[in-house]
Amino acid sequence: MKKSQKKQDIINTAETLFYQHGFHAIGVKNILEQAGVATMTMYYHFKSKEDVIKEILIQREKQYFQLLEAKINRENGINQYVESLIKAHLDWIETNGFNGCLFLRAKQEYEGLNEEIASISREHKKRLLNKIENDLKLLHGPEPLSVQLSIILEGITSMVQILELDKVKKTALDLTKSILVSEK
Repeated sequence: MKKSQKKQDIINTAETLFYQHGFHAIGVKNILEQAGVATMTMYYHFKSKEDVIKEILIQREKQYFQLLEAKINRENGINQYVESLIKAHLDWIETNGFNGCLFLRAKQEYEGLNEEIASISREHKKRLLNKIENDLKLLHGPEPLSVQLSIILEGITSMVQILELDKVKKTALDLTKSILVSEK
């Protein structure tokens, strides 16, 4: 079933506004004005602003994991896998993430206020770590590498906010090379 275009307009507009300004700084009125959608339309699709946020996080995670699946190379060993994972994440950042991690922002803003949103954010990070762990198991990679790679991905997301992308790319790839075990 195809999603309503108005519903998707609300989601896209809200995601852009939340990403630029934070969740609490943006009200429903801002979203509706920017999306060109009536209040009744919003509440037809969502019970609350928090439901919009949950939908954004769910869609964003799906898009991120689809990008990883499309770009990760599991065919040529651990080194190629790691390099392709880092490059896929960098592609995501370049296209969708110059302003930090929307999941961490949601966790920070909603921890103690809305456990469902905070939980979606925490679970996203756990699913990413589990994905990397599972991929490495298939490639017979060392167990600690999954946490190291997760830390590198988080560092990329953070550092691209204050350093030039090219410097972050080079440093991230150099760092991953230094932790990889040479293939025999």
